Amino acid sequence: MNIDATEWLLSDNPVTIRRRVLWGDCDPANVVYTPRFADYVAAARDWFLRIGLGVMDRPAPGRTDPTFPMRALSFDFVSFLAADDLFDMAVTVTGVSSRTFSLLVTATHDDGRPCFTSNMTGVCLDTVLRKAVPLPDAMRARLLAHQPASCN
Repeated sequence: MNIDATEWLLSDNPVTIRRRVLWGDCDPANVVYTPRFADYVAAARDWFLRIGLGVMDRPAPGRTDPTFPMRALSFDFVSFLAADDLFDMAVTVTGVSSRTFSLLVTATHDDGRPCFTSNMTGVCLDTVLRKAVPLPDAMRARLLAHQPASCN
């Protein structure tokens, strides 16, 4: 672990990221600005796609393979975070349909106390046609492999 890092991978099953709250993430009361949580879970989603699924989901000119933007995002806040706090985000798959998949991010303080949960739904988007298309079979299989038995 690099103490100067902002975020790093703790586990690949489930994909779990540790993040340090930056001073610039906070308001004058030293509490994280609410919109920053969307950035946190978007980063956790990117880690999950890259580490859990082997997908690098970055825009690129001329890209023809599918991309996976978020279609829905919700939060349930349990406790606040402040500058220099460390917290962990574990990402699990809660659902897979023909064109979409749902992820749950469960965030805890580094001592295990709950911070927040976030549910997000990603959609498989054809970058050329700019419309939702079925998930590729290989990605569907990898998503299902990351889905806990209790979600099946």
